[in-house]
Amino acid sequence: MNKSLTTILLLCLPFLDCCHKDVKKDCGCDSKIVATIPDSANLVGQISYKHQLDPNDNYYNNEFWIGYTEPNCGNCIHHMIVYNDEVLSDFQYLKDSTYTTASIKFSGYLKNVCIENFHLADETFQHIILSKAEKQ
Repeated sequence: MNKSLTTILLLCLPFLDCCHKDVKKDCGCDSKIVATIPDSANLVGQISYKHQLDPNDNYYNNEFWIGYTEPNCGNCIHHMIVYNDEVLSDFQYLKDSTYTTASIKFSGYLKNVCIENFHLADETFQHIILSKAEKQ
């Protein structure tokens, strides 16, 4: 019996060990830039401040979000969670409102989110480090 138990433990050890390894995802603030939105793109989207209204919704609450829908593709929606909200001084009033949006001309650098969200194939969720943010 001792030999059987030892054999089982030896077989399971690699699987148990993988739970303790530091698995680093390429996401978040210190991750690589996956795409750049240049100033010359002249993108205008809608910015809002996401409040936690549903107690079961824990997806990047209390953050500024920019939504951009591609022209000629109503289903192609890009959701960007802003990292550097200090550049959004013209939009701070959105924190005091629910369901309020404003038009924003923006550019910046996209990074992967760490918490994946199930969504339609034409929707994306990413972080953005803004290099430009202008109220429209």
